[in-house]
Amino acid sequence: INAEYMGDRIDSSDDRRLSLDEFTVALELIKAWGITVFYPELQFKRIDKDGHGMILFSEFCEWAIAKNLDLVEDDDDDDDVFQSGVAAGHSAESTYRAGGGRMKAARPGRGGHYSQTHSTIDWAKIAKRLPSSRSSTDYAKRTELFDLFDVNGNNYISLAETDKGLRDIVMLDGLFDCKPAIMRAFQTAKTANPNSRAELGDDYVTRSEFRVLLEYLKRYFELFVLFDRLDGIDNDRRLSLEEFLEGATQLKEWGLQDGVDLESEFRSIDKNGGGKILFDEFAEWGIAKCITANSYN
Repeated sequence: INAEYMGDRIDSSDDRRLSLDEFTVALELIKAWGITVFYPELQFKRIDKDGHGMILFSEFCEWAIAKNLDLVEDDDDDDDVFQSGVAAGHSAESTYRAGGGRMKAARPGRGGHYSQTHSTIDWAKIAKRLPSSRSSTDYAKRTELFDLFDVNGNNYISLAETDKGLRDIVMLDGLFDCKPAIMRAFQTAKTANPNSRAELGDDYVTRSEFRVLLEYLKRYFELFVLFDRLDGIDNDRRLSLEEFLEGATQLKEWGLQDGVDLESEFRSIDKNGGGKILFDEFAEWGIAKCITANSYN
């Protein structure tokens, strides 16, 4: 009954369906009922299971019950906030159709060379869209974001769901194109909490490991960009000794201590002895050595 009443309160057009504008304008009321929605367009799409662009009452009620929404005691019938919000020109639906400010794609260029440079990447946007701090706000954002990533609703996230989430939910095409960074972050995060192994196996990230996944996505993406910058001779996504030595000044700026024998360091990183440093090898070394351009500061 409460869920039906909530839906009726939001339904300013009285057609027993909710548009994206109605849902977006009602966010403050939904917050008063117990949940803060940080990603309204995406949450709307998740609730709209038949994909017709409108939330049916049955769909809203199912979502409200699942989220444990609860009417507050002093809730009244003043719906002016909805009418004024729509009248003021809140065009959530037009934003939704336009893609919500999607980040321009950056496809790898010739020879696998990454087409964006460190200075052209919006690091602040990446940090904002991957909320990995321990603050209460980031925790609330992560809770909602995990549910949006978890397409199957089984409380586990697969690599495919992570891939899709970066492209369609947080809309970071630049990161989405860095498959080695995504793979490395996922492989590291899925073993972060041995006490929360997924029942489906070890190839999934659990809710308790999601913060680690977001943090490692940021770290490995930065390392991928730095790795790509060093790969300046043949752009083959491998570092030769010559490329590594030529990057000596840059490596020191990124945190490598003075006095390090770079040839010996190269051999220690090149674990398979192939004469080239692969990204996985560079990333493992970079994390251990705290190599960073402080991109997110």
